Amino acid sequence: MPQLRKGPRGLPAIAQARETRAQRGPKWTMQAGLVAAGAIAAGLIAHAVVSGRELAAGKQALLARQRAVAATLGAEWLPLRDELESDVLIAAKTYAGDDVDPEARTLSFRTQPGLYLRMRVADAVSPESIRSVAADAKKDAFSSCLLREPNDRGRRGEIDGGAFAEQPWNLGQAYAATRILTEPWVQAVKDIDDDMRLRVWTAQYDKAVREEVPLAIDVVKRAQFFLLVLDEDDAAARPADGGPTTEESLQLVSHPARVHLFDLKRRAEIVRLRRSAEGMVIPAGERPITDPETLDAMHRQANNCALARSVEVALR
Repeated sequence: MPQLRKGPRGLPAIAQARETRAQRGPKWTMQAGLVAAGAIAAGLIAHAVVSGRELAAGKQALLARQRAVAATLGAEWLPLRDELESDVLIAAKTYAGDDVDPEARTLSFRTQPGLYLRMRVADAVSPESIRSVAADAKKDAFSSCLLREPNDRGRRGEIDGGAFAEQPWNLGQAYAATRILTEPWVQAVKDIDDDMRLRVWTAQYDKAVREEVPLAIDVVKRAQFFLLVLDEDDAAARPADGGPTTEESLQLVSHPARVHLFDLKRRAEIVRLRRSAEGMVIPAGERPITDPETLDAMHRQANNCALARSVEVALR
């Protein structure tokens, strides 16, 4: 019986080739993997470089557009803003006494476009605090009862003309309409680190130019006066829970209020008055109003109109 031959199958040369391929196989696979990884890394680096350049170019383009607006609108608005804030800070200091310019007694300002701000004396401590309060400030019955700006669109019968004139503008509206001119806005653009955020800020800029900048231009070009009311804190307005005194709580009680009127064209204060006034709410109708918020709103409106009336009498 023939003995079985031990050793590799087939010809020795073929076996040697198989062994060589087995030894070389993992080596070539590792090299191919390193080459592929290097190619991927190079692609990612190239993409990051290109994306970074595109992002930087996009930011620079947006900032260039912003600088164009700043060079035109900003040249007029920023000095006006600084002047208004300076007027508020001076008015919040020790009251200098009543003073009325003869020009104010004509009451011509009542039918002109202007700016309005109402805040507590205690809050008028810096430009930043003024901007913070103005951002949330609302027009109240004092300006509505004192001013008589004609509503030309409504008088012409336009359907969307509204029942009331838009005047005066809240100072907060002017701040909001010019936010793209501020250093925080510029810094935020410089800090953008991805394309998505850049698209968002570009869309915000386009919206501001389309809807807000025209209002800012109106303010700069048309505003004739700045009406400022500074409410002095009163113990009667302190909430029962010991919380801070607010503008809304002050308007519910009789308290001293400083009324300042500035002629923006003459750059002069033409009215400075300090008055206290309290109105009376007379219920009408068969059903009495019991909702606390509604009653508070009615009392604020009555008190503010009474304050406006006292100013009007002082100007005659």
